[in-house]
Amino acid sequence: MAPLPLNPAESTPLPSPTIFQVETPTLAHTPTPLATFASTVSVAFVSDQQSVAIYNRPDADAEVIGSLEANQTNISISGNYKLVDEKLWVEIQVPQGGIGWVDAQYITSTYPADQFCSNPQVLGFTASILDIFSRRDGEQLAEIVSPLHGLRVRTHWSNAEVFLGSRQEISNLFTDPLVYTFGIDKLSQAPIQGTFSEVVYPLLLDVGEGGIETCNTLEQGLAADWVSGFIQWPFEYANLNYLTRFRPAPAEDELNWRMWAFGIEWINQQPYLTVMVHYQWDF
Repeated sequence: MAPLPLNPAESTPLPSPTIFQVETPTLAHTPTPLATFASTVSVAFVSDQQSVAIYNRPDADAEVIGSLEANQTNISISGNYKLVDEKLWVEIQVPQGGIGWVDAQYITSTYPADQFCSNPQVLGFTASILDIFSRRDGEQLAEIVSPLHGLRVRTHWSNAEVFLGSRQEISNLFTDPLVYTFGIDKLSQAPIQGTFSEVVYPLLLDVGEGGIETCNTLEQGLAADWVSGFIQWPFEYANLNYLTRFRPAPAEDELNWRMWAFGIEWINQQPYLTVMVHYQWDF
């Protein structure tokens, strides 16, 4: 297997910042019984030390006939799907030839970055996301969360992700008493522990007022000085497009900027939220 890039920002250059200031759109998703992808898919949610098995039939006990590398992209699919014991399988064209089946949990639609950033369906999406969070509207949050991959969060880009729940579970997020360990605070080195409402919710509210939306770039304001090697879009999400919401630092405290990046995937020809990553000054 060929060596894999450890830094996704090195393997796929980020496009120039695209800044939008638009009215908050009204989101209206129509649920469908089966998640479907675009005509090509890419590997996602897989670390650089892992690969995705390809099976000769849609069954985890079936024969493994190949594998997809972490971050592999532009994999053609046949259009055949099969739901087995509540797990969705997708038939793909094996890059080395033939066909096989992969677990849909490890793939997402391939969507060119330039097309994503110019798509009217995503312009202002961060304002809609933050509006839902500010109103603590669990039912509407469930409507925009990925029906396949649910929602995960990192309170710091270098911390491990925390899975917050599937689309069916996420409506209870604001009242969920579950205490998570969100990682380690980079300044105090103390564990970050608490419920979603105690830890993540205040951080989301912090970028709501006066925030600026950008597309597929972390280079915004003071944060731009620290992009190269200091803050990154995590490797596991390199094949996901993302929108950021950047809150500039006040004049009297120039290091007090905050930013959230929201990973968006395309399912059933619509955009869905599946990842949230928080950035702040902590060096």
